[in-house]
Amino acid sequence: MFGGSHIIGSSIPVRSFVINRSGMLGFKAIYSLVAFATFAPLCYLYFTNRHAGDMFYVPGYSIKLLAQFIMLGSIIVLLQGLVTTNPMTTRAELTGKVVRRACGIQRLTRHPQNFAFGLFGLAHLLANPYAGDWIFFGGFIVYGIVSALHQDRRNLVAGSEDVRQFLADTSAIPFAAIIKGQQRLAPGEYHPPALAAAIVLFILMRLLHPMLFGGFGA
Repeated sequence: MFGGSHIIGSSIPVRSFVINRSGMLGFKAIYSLVAFATFAPLCYLYFTNRHAGDMFYVPGYSIKLLAQFIMLGSIIVLLQGLVTTNPMTTRAELTGKVVRRACGIQRLTRHPQNFAFGLFGLAHLLANPYAGDWIFFGGFIVYGIVSALHQDRRNLVAGSEDVRQFLADTSAIPFAAIIKGQQRLAPGEYHPPALAAAIVLFILMRLLHPMLFGGFGA
């Protein structure tokens, strides 16, 4: 329901209908409420049925360590995406401030939040090898991919000239634009405070995770 409501709610017919009657701010408010109303029950259902189904393997030290590095990467990508102006975000739509040139994490992928969701899902798939866990956390990967494709298709049809230029110069698939020579890594464009915050947040989550969600031998 969460993924479906997101895709349907952001489709051009539904999106245009709501914006025409409630304005952009009203649409974003309704969109956020629907997201919360569908995601909260999904989380409740998972946490009351954790580790359900068959166990596919026993995750060893190497797999658990890899999962933690992937999770750190997820937080870094997410925070870099949040602090870097993106012409396809809610903030750009509400303020009208649109950039044409990719910067920082956008050179890696124009969908850093989606990439972060995918990394989050992958990290938890590795550390939780049960069928029920894979269904839940695998959903983050599927949602990240489908949502990015849907957003690109919508912006190609209804986006401004600046947004379409941004799409042409960047890639949805991480590193694809860099491999093609359209972009470069440009580490100097990344935000050091966001990087430091990501590391601190990861450490805090690592310490609190056993108490809040279990895992790590808790």
